[in-house]
Amino acid sequence: MAQILRPDGAVAGAGFLVAQGVVVTCAHVVEAAGGGPEAMVRLAFPHADQAEGAERQGHVPGALWRAADHEDVAFIYLSSGPAGARPLPLGSAEGCRGHQVRSFGFPAQAPPDGHYGFGVAGDLLPGSEGRSAHLQLTAANDLTTGFSGGPVLDEVTGLVIGMLTEIAVPDQFERGQGVAYVTPTQVLRQILRELAEQEVCPYRGLEPFTAEHARWFQGRQEAVRHVVTNLAQQRRLTLLLGPSGSGKSSLIQAGVLRALAEGELPGSDRWLPVLARPRQDLAAEIERAGLPGVITDGIEAAVSRRLEAEPTLQRILLIVDQFEELLTHTANGHRQDSLAIADQITETVDSHAQLSVILIMRDDFYPQLAAQAPSLLDRATPGILNIPGTLNQRDLHDIITLPAQDVGLHFQLGLPEQMVIDLLAATPEEASAQRAPVTALPLLELTLSQLWLRRQDGYLTHDAYRRIGAISGSLTTWCDSALNDLTPTQRSIARRILTSLVHPADHSRRIPAVRAQRPLYELRELAAGPDDAPDSDVDTVMAALARHRIITTQTLRDPQHPDAPTGEPVAELIHDALIRDWGKLNEWVRQDHRFHEWLDRTRERQTRWAAKDDPGDLLGGTALAEGMDWAVQHRLPADISAFLVASKERQQAVIRRGRRINKILATLLAVVLLAVLGGASAFLQWQSAIAQRQAAVTQRQAERSQRLASRSDTLIEANPKLASLLAIKAYQASHTPESIASLRTAAAHPLIRSLTGHVGTVDSVAFSPDGRTLATASSDRAVRLWDTATGKAIGAPLTGHTDAVESVAFSPDGRSLATASDDRTVRVWDVATRETHVIEFGHTDTVASVAVRPDGRSLATASSDGTVRLWDVITGKAVGALVGHIGAVVSVAFSPDGHTLASAGSDGTVRLWDVTSRKTRAVLIGHASVVQSVAFSSDGRHLATASNDLTALLWDATTGKPVSAPLIGHTGAVQSVAFSPNGQTIATGSADHTVRLWDAASGRPSATLVGHTGAVWSVAFSPDGHHLATASDDRSVRLWDVALSQPAVAIASICRTVERDITPRERTAYLRYLPDQTWPACPPTS
Repeated sequence: MAQILRPDGAVAGAGFLVAQGVVVTCAHVVEAAGGGPEAMVRLAFPHADQAEGAERQGHVPGALWRAADHEDVAFIYLSSGPAGARPLPLGSAEGCRGHQVRSFGFPAQAPPDGHYGFGVAGDLLPGSEGRSAHLQLTAANDLTTGFSGGPVLDEVTGLVIGMLTEIAVPDQFERGQGVAYVTPTQVLRQILRELAEQEVCPYRGLEPFTAEHARWFQGRQEAVRHVVTNLAQQRRLTLLLGPSGSGKSSLIQAGVLRALAEGELPGSDRWLPVLARPRQDLAAEIERAGLPGVITDGIEAAVSRRLEAEPTLQRILLIVDQFEELLTHTANGHRQDSLAIADQITETVDSHAQLSVILIMRDDFYPQLAAQAPSLLDRATPGILNIPGTLNQRDLHDIITLPAQDVGLHFQLGLPEQMVIDLLAATPEEASAQRAPVTALPLLELTLSQLWLRRQDGYLTHDAYRRIGAISGSLTTWCDSALNDLTPTQRSIARRILTSLVHPADHSRRIPAVRAQRPLYELRELAAGPDDAPDSDVDTVMAALARHRIITTQTLRDPQHPDAPTGEPVAELIHDALIRDWGKLNEWVRQDHRFHEWLDRTRERQTRWAAKDDPGDLLGGTALAEGMDWAVQHRLPADISAFLVASKERQQAVIRRGRRINKILATLLAVVLLAVLGGASAFLQWQSAIAQRQAAVTQRQAERSQRLASRSDTLIEANPKLASLLAIKAYQASHTPESIASLRTAAAHPLIRSLTGHVGTVDSVAFSPDGRTLATASSDRAVRLWDTATGKAIGAPLTGHTDAVESVAFSPDGRSLATASDDRTVRVWDVATRETHVIEFGHTDTVASVAVRPDGRSLATASSDGTVRLWDVITGKAVGALVGHIGAVVSVAFSPDGHTLASAGSDGTVRLWDVTSRKTRAVLIGHASVVQSVAFSSDGRHLATASNDLTALLWDATTGKPVSAPLIGHTGAVQSVAFSPNGQTIATGSADHTVRLWDAASGRPSATLVGHTGAVWSVAFSPDGHHLATASDDRSVRLWDVALSQPAVAIASICRTVERDITPRERTAYLRYLPDQTWPACPPTS
């Protein structure tokens, strides 16, 4: 805190540090102190130590002066600031209504060092001519003369939200008492731009750091030192090895090169880095990187020529990143060319050329290097470096905090420490040593990147950290999106790869599932289908999973010789947290549990058999039969397949030998066997009867219920009536969660199973205001109208667009229909006459969305050209363009009162616009990917958004703040979102082919609607809220009955719809294990 002093030394008002050496106060305080723009003023800091608290001077820049009758702001640049004094953290005045606030000032009645004053934040008052927006405080009786220029701190967030500017003077009736006005921090940031946070992310997610990001590459000083030391020891060839995901590329590009450029070694600031990757032709890549002539004259000549051309250069530093690509080429028919360039590197480092070489390679390719380029490996051996395998807590803290400090970001108190704790907890094998494996870096960087996307007022917050799922949850979203980039065949391969890297849980011994390392050759065999040989598709998927840092590959080392990377290349999941927190992998592991449990057991027996050649270790009987079944369903590793063959041959030999014995002892053996088997059978039956009597009846009923619910879910498409009745029987057997979910799904089954007629993807659906007509838009360039009562098409399609139609919207009176198309136009149709007119061309790219204002007079459009446009429906003329999104705008929606427009963009943000002023009211940041859809609730209080990050979010439309946790459950991008008319239910459509219903109040899922066979692009509720329309990639539109509540209501609805009971044949097939199978599913009607 600063005192602004008058010439006589009296206190004119308060001020406070907002940046190093910069104080802010009110312009009228500076004037009271005898100053003004470009003047010098006197200040004191009474809370610094005595010496530091002495008076000092500061300059008032005229460019930052805002007169007292306007914004009333002045900044003072100090000639010297008090040592150790830190600027106060700035927040935002938005959304603080009702919060307790406090300020600090120097009124005459207070002690010389000042005292606190208190109040309650009210509303932000809009700016008027010559005056910016102000925040009103109430209950501010403590705030008197002497507080002007003081900070106003929100006691909820702990951040400064503004500067006290004015204290209201009560009128003769004492109205206005206790009222004060605050200049919000938003205004201060507009005047002094350095207070605004930098719109740059200092974290790299899963991308490598490069030279341009060097100032944000922190916490790796030890690793950088190792490489620089290697270069200092005159080792001209350095081979840098490490597992995938250990940050090898970042270490060189952002760490080592920065150190060399800063002169870490004598003359290294005059070294020329040449950075290349092998790709298809390493020699050509080196030329492109800055050494022309490599192809024709060789590396040595190219180096000499470049140094002669630029005498200021002392040395060339050739860096070949991802050197393993060169070894891959030798396996793909380019052996001669690839080995030639490897030999050239070897020869050049042995020459007199002023050249140093760093080869960066995954350590699991070490055996290939030894086999294919032994001379190069021999030459590199003295300079082999392994990436340090772990990071200490100081390293982690620097990686987290230092990049943020560089761009003016702040962490909420305790957040970096919590992240370090969570990172150590995610890797328990290293936690006891308080170190984290270096392969956790991608996970940490991805978490930090997502926190940056959710930053608030320049702060990375605990709330955002919780919303992304902390350290482990951020990667879950990334993994699902990575799988979506694969083809269906490749996703099946990915599933087999990932589940093969999990050691199944042993619940009997309370051992959880954990990561399992597998040799790469074995993993390739397990990844192929049962009838397929491991092929390029397997390698493509493995490369994609490694590139996304979902798996990591490395070479096992001899602990006695850590610098000699020998052993079998293996792969493993990057974190055990994936098994716990990645829902898709968790489900796959559960489904494949029995196979991998069998494989692990069989692996133990096969290992013993291979070592001892004991026939007793071979499989037989049921175990062998199970193995043969698995061999049909999965491709097995070669040694396991050989083990099964040997087991089968032995069993056949045993059978043949037994037949010979049987011929000799047939009669006697038959008698003995009958006796023994008969006794054993009776004994087993007796034991079974006892066990059955001891089994809990409730458990038996629950299992029956779950089995019926599963069968209901399986049959819902093929035989919806039977599936609905089985759902009722499941609920009657036991009120399990599975049975309740099946009931809701059955009750929501399509009222009209499918509206078909489009010959392309159906992209949008909309109900008419009376609910009688449904409009659909398709990539087949047509718009169709449907009778919702009959499910029949109304007339011929509406044609006129020349490209895919992306969006449809009815006018409030239902007489007109607006459509948006990839042909860059919007059309308005008369529903009765089917006549159409084209809205004036204005967009320069596809129009993705259209919305009609509630008054019907104007409409809004969103386009891939990055703009939102407003149009007059009558004239067809543009009335304004809303610019702010970075990238395509995907969706628009008007609030019910028509005053606000929401827009969603590929930049991951949602913007709220004032329709009248066409200014941005708020930017909603919370999603981690493209926002595909926006929808207002019917009362306008809430906004729902859907995103490619697999979530939907619910926001307060007034404050722009999230009001609940993300709606999580879809396994594909969420493409569309809609509120029910009563605002109690939210519907979402997804690329995972499902539609989900959510309780808007709690955010919990209430039903999953399955039936579409393609991505669901659009969802819309009927005006009465009873039905939901969905549009899909499968070229169909479906209508669902969603008027659900309690199970009894669902049962009654089902019974009215199916109008039959389970047939005797169906009872035999599905209910034979129920003791009450003859009871009707639906109660008889009187």
